[in-house]
Amino acid sequence: MIKQISWDEILFIWSTKLWPNRKSAIETNSAMCYLEGFDMKNMQTPPTFLGYFKENNIVGVNSGHGCANNNYRSRGLWVDPNYRNQGIGTSLLLATIDQAIKEQSEFIWSFPRYSSRNTYKSAGFTITGDWLPSETSEQNAYCIKKLV
Repeated sequence: MIKQISWDEILFIWSTKLWPNRKSAIETNSAMCYLEGFDMKNMQTPPTFLGYFKENNIVGVNSGHGCANNNYRSRGLWVDPNYRNQGIGTSLLLATIDQAIKEQSEFIWSFPRYSSRNTYKSAGFTITGDWLPSETSEQNAYCIKKLV
């Protein structure tokens, strides 16, 4: 079951499981823009934090927030290794897409790791860039799903 979770709940998972060696601060939103650059307006929209629960335990998370120019960022997808390949990541992405639609965004985008590319593809995203290194992974690429 997917439900909204708190900043503290997702921050714990992000800092200990998804990005344990990250040097920059983990914040509720990202100023990163689709394909290039940064816009501090992205930091001003209310984020949505989602958790996937099994037996009252969070086994997956993702978040999303609106960005400048009427688009939506999906960020921080993580699924417990013991629960992978069960559709949890795809379900979290679909719930994030639903939130982007509710917020009337034109498209949703992300910057996933290479290892999660198939999960994004199964949720309808298209990889739109080269695989690049980032602070948290050796290979990330931009991906997008148009909503209108």
